[in-house]
Amino acid sequence: MAPAGWVQATVNGYADRRGAGFTGVSYRPDTGGERAVQGDLVRGLRRAYTKSDDSQEGLGVELTVDASGRFEAVTGRAVGWVDYPKNGFLYVPDPGRVPPDLGDEQNGPADPRPAGDPEEAVRLLREYLEREAEQLGFPLDDPFGGWPRPLPPALLEEVEGGLNVALPADLRALYGVVDGDEGRGIFGRLSWWLDASGLAKVHGGVRHWAPEGWRGRQFRPFVHDADPAGTVRRSVDRPGWIPFVMETDGNYLAVDMDPAAGGRPGQVIRIGPGYHQGPGYIADSVTSLLRRYVDALARGEHWIDEEGELRIDVPEPYDRAGARGQSLRMTEDDATNTWLTRQAPYLRALELSRCPSADLTVLRQAPVETLSLDVKTIDLALLSGHPTLRALTLATAHPVELGPLRTLPRLDGLDLSRAATVDLSPVAELDGLVYLALRYRQWQELWARTDRLPALGAALLTGKVSYDEVADWTARVNARVLAPNAADRQGRRRIVGRYSGPQAGG
Repeated sequence: MAPAGWVQATVNGYADRRGAGFTGVSYRPDTGGERAVQGDLVRGLRRAYTKSDDSQEGLGVELTVDASGRFEAVTGRAVGWVDYPKNGFLYVPDPGRVPPDLGDEQNGPADPRPAGDPEEAVRLLREYLEREAEQLGFPLDDPFGGWPRPLPPALLEEVEGGLNVALPADLRALYGVVDGDEGRGIFGRLSWWLDASGLAKVHGGVRHWAPEGWRGRQFRPFVHDADPAGTVRRSVDRPGWIPFVMETDGNYLAVDMDPAAGGRPGQVIRIGPGYHQGPGYIADSVTSLLRRYVDALARGEHWIDEEGELRIDVPEPYDRAGARGQSLRMTEDDATNTWLTRQAPYLRALELSRCPSADLTVLRQAPVETLSLDVKTIDLALLSGHPTLRALTLATAHPVELGPLRTLPRLDGLDLSRAATVDLSPVAELDGLVYLALRYRQWQELWARTDRLPALGAALLTGKVSYDEVADWTARVNARVLAPNAADRQGRRRIVGRYSGPQAGG
C-alpha cells in the first residue's frame, strides 16, 4: 500500500539465474524530500527474469512510478557475471566505448607495391601441377589430375566484388588456373585452399576468434607484434585480412591487404583462434609461399604417402614467435635480476607477481602498454608521464598514492580491486578511462568523494557482494556515467505507460 501523499516512487533491481536483489523502494512525498518504505520485489524480479528473452544473461530493471499511474521502466542486459580475468559482475553501460584497436594507430606500408607477381604465380602453379601429375602418374594430357577447373573471370569478379576489398593480383591469377585445391594441401600438408565461393563465405562470416565489444571479448587481450616486427598490424582481425587457406587446427592463412609500415599488400599471415593475441607473418606474398613448395619438388624433397597423396618435404609455413621480449611474467625470485633491464627496450606487457616491491625506473624507457603489479608497496610516481601505458592492474598490501595516474596520457584500463589506496578521487579525473574494476567498498568510497565518473564503457564489481549491492552499484554507476537518453542505447529498452489499477493515485 503506497503511503499517503506520495508523488513518485523509484526502485532499481537486478536478477539472474542465481538470484535477485533490489535497492529498496524510495518515494517522494508532496512535502518534498525522499523517504524509504518497506517492500520486497525479489519475487517479481525473478519472475521478470524468467519471462525475459535470454535467461543466460542478467536482467537490470530501473522503475519510476508517479502517483498519477504513469510509469517508466528501463530494462537491459548490460550486467552479467564473468570469470575472466577475475570473478565479478561486469556492467557495460556503453558497448560502443571500447579501447582502441592498436592496429588502427599504426601507419600503412612504406612500400605500397605488392611483392607478388601474378605471371610468376601462375607459372609456379602450373609447374606444381605438372610435377604432381608426373609423380602420381596422371595422364600427360590431363595435367590437372582431377583438380578443380579454373574459375570463369565473370564469376571471379562477382566473388571479388562482394568482398569489399580487392584480392592480390597473384592470388586472383591462381583462381584463373584452378578454383582451390579441395584439401590436397598445396599450401601445406594439413590445409585446404578454399575455392572462391568458400573464401567469400569465410571472409563475410562470423570471425568467432575475434568477437567485438565487451560482451564478446570481455577484456582486451594483449596483442603481440608479428616477427619481423612492424610487418602486420597489431589487431586480432581486420576487414583487409582475407582467409584463403583453412587449416585443420581451425586457423587460417590470409592475404593481408592492410599491412603495417614494414609489410607489403598481399602478404600472407596466419590468423584464427590460435592467434587471438596477434597474427603471425608467413610470407611476403602468395607467390613466395608457392615457390617454397615448387622448389622442394624440383629438389626431389617429396614422397608418396600410404594414401597415395603427394607429400613435400618442406617445413610447414608456421610463423616464428613474436618479436623477442614483448611480454614477461616475473616472480619474486627473478624480478630483481638483469633480465628485466635487458628486455626493457622491447617490453610491451609486464606482470610482476608476489614481489615485495618494484623499482619502476627501468620501465620509463620501455614501450610497456600493459602492466600488472602484485607487490607490497609501490611508488607510481616513477611512471609519471609514461607515454604508452594503457592498462594498469594493482594488487598492494600498503596504500598507494594514485595521483600520478593523472599524468598518464593513454591510460584507458584500471583495476584497483586488490589494491590498498590512499584516496580514490584521482580516478574521477581520468577522462580517458574506458574500464574500471573496484570492490564494492571502493566504489562506495569513490561515490562519497565525487559525484562523477569518467565515461566508462565497462565497469567491474569484484569480491563477495549481495544482489542488493549489485542493484545499488548499477544504479549509482548509471547516475554518474550515463548520458541523457542513454536508455535508448543498444541492449536497453525504455518502456513508458500508465497504470490504472486500484492503487493508482495512492
